[in-house]
Amino acid sequence: MLGEPPASQYDLRFNLFGIPVRVHPFFWVVIALLGLGGGEDPINLLIWVGCAFVSILIHELGHAVAALSNGCRPWITLYGFGGLTSYQPTRHDTRREILISAAGPAAGFLFIAFVMATVHASGHSVQLFPDPQESNLFPPWASFSLFASDNVNTLIWYLWQINILWGLLNLLPIYPLDGGQIMRELCLITNRNRGIELSLGISIFISTAVAIASIMLLQRLFLAIMFGYLAYTSYTTLQRYTGRGGFGGGPSH
Repeated sequence: MLGEPPASQYDLRFNLFGIPVRVHPFFWVVIALLGLGGGEDPINLLIWVGCAFVSILIHELGHAVAALSNGCRPWITLYGFGGLTSYQPTRHDTRREILISAAGPAAGFLFIAFVMATVHASGHSVQLFPDPQESNLFPPWASFSLFASDNVNTLIWYLWQINILWGLLNLLPIYPLDGGQIMRELCLITNRNRGIELSLGISIFISTAVAIASIMLLQRLFLAIMFGYLAYTSYTTLQRYTGRGGFGGGPSH
């Protein structure tokens, strides 16, 4: 599902803490389109792209460092669907898989905690769960006393949005999100023979429900399309899995 894209001559490649990183050109295109969807001016668009790049890279580094600490050799790919950390384990280990899956969102949560701690240390008050009647930048979870620069305020808001909101969405039990990977391992614990089928069924149900809620309640067409697509890929994966009696390959997060 949503596997690693083929290499291109326009890929950006570098190593970070000894971990190979490849950025596919479609990563920049999709991230920029998401920014344009909000009607951003050029400066805000550049801030958005930078925040998305740093945040997604930190998320994938969380996976990669956890994989590395468990004896696996990871590599990171940033592409049109976000980020992907791949590795080749020596054998399947449920505890390791859950740890690696959870490490990505955890890295994002720790990063935004560091950002907000820095804001507080700079003399700007930070309040979690403020009065919902107040005008605040992060309804309904946090607010801070604004900086003089609108660009700095925008930077903090984007980092919060990506690392908190996207991090929470990533924990939904939907393939191939981190929550879906965790759900797969939990289902395999309870039913070794049918665990993957059960986790795919959960993924289809939850992603369909989120897609319907996105269009009916939130009126967010992009979210509806995204989760509708994830429901479809979960369904086709389930059909392929049951038809072939299983599938293999190295894990990806």
